[in-house]
Amino acid sequence: MILPAMLAGATIGAGLLVAAKGAFAPPLPRLDRRLADLYEPPPTGGESMVARRWQSWALQLVSAGGPDLGPLRRDLAAAGITLERHAVAKLTYAVAAAGLPLVVAAVWSAAGIAVPVGAIALVGILGGIGGFFVPDLLLARRAAQRRRDFRYALSLFLDLVVIVLAGGGGVETALHDAANSGSGWAFGELRRVLNAARLQRSSPWSALTRLGESLGAPELIELASSVELAGTSGARVRESLRAKAISARDHELAEAESEALAASERMGAPMVAMFVGLILIIGYPAMAVVLAL
Repeated sequence: MILPAMLAGATIGAGLLVAAKGAFAPPLPRLDRRLADLYEPPPTGGESMVARRWQSWALQLVSAGGPDLGPLRRDLAAAGITLERHAVAKLTYAVAAAGLPLVVAAVWSAAGIAVPVGAIALVGILGGIGGFFVPDLLLARRAAQRRRDFRYALSLFLDLVVIVLAGGGGVETALHDAANSGSGWAFGELRRVLNAARLQRSSPWSALTRLGESLGAPELIELASSVELAGTSGARVRESLRAKAISARDHELAEAESEALAASERMGAPMVAMFVGLILIIGYPAMAVVLAL
């Protein structure tokens, strides 16, 4: 009799505790409100009207450069930069480069040095044009570096896929396991598109193809084609992926060797300049004496 009474008391006490917690807990948000929050635009972070107007002008200037923004969007996707941020950087660089000659001319004028107005205007126009394209050069360099990193990560991804396939796993299982085994932004992008394809119940090779097109990575598009043959036609893909992984590693080694050779050649130029400067310093007194005679 004592044990059933203790169990009954414990059950009643737990029920009262749960009821009290539910009575004093804050109400849960409504489902329609949560779904609406998912589709609302992100907050602007308290941007001022000047910042929004500046961004609007920058986007108009970038859009006026041509209707085809595909290459630019691929570089932006590879670099992980938004179009708005890049457009603001272009306009800011252009205005700063165009206004720098005016500042220099004002300083020289305060020092008593007269500067022609035409020269100031010409240098300002050239500086504005050059400053407008400087972010494009920086973006291209960053995108190229990120694409090299992506190719290196893709070779590791191929090795992991081959290992899972050799262990008896299926194609989709191999792709997801390989993507979940790595770290870094490249593996993060692979995980993102593969998880999105699983949630949308679409094929993983189509998701990889879209990612390769958005990043400008033809190696990923070739990988998606090979995986599609294995998933739809039952082709033997393990040997093909192994060959692609070996080819990718050889390409990375050749590219690293060429970069090392180029760096070695660039290191020779300062040494030559120092040697020429030393010869000039040593020979200048003798030349001055000879010319003074």
